[in-house]
Amino acid sequence: MLQLKIAAEIAGVSPATLYRFADEGKLTLREFGGRTLVATESLILLLNTAKAWTPRRRGEQARARRKEIARASHS
Repeated sequence: MLQLKIAAEIAGVSPATLYRFADEGKLTLREFGGRTLVATESLILLLNTAKAWTPRRRGEQARARRKEIARASHS
C-alpha cells in the first residue's frame, strides 16, 4: 500500500486523478488510520495500461519557419 500523495508522484498525476481512476474502477483505494492508501498492485496494473510513447512532431513547422526567417535576415 502507498499513501495517495506518493502514488500520485510515482504516477505523475494529481491525487484527484487517482480518485477519478478509482471512481472508474481502474484503481483500488483503501482507507486505514484516516489515510487514503493506494493498493500497489492496482497502481502497477493501471500504469501498465498506458499506451506506448511515440515521438511527436509538434513544433516542427514553427521551427522550420523560424529557420527560414533567420536565413532571410542574414542574406
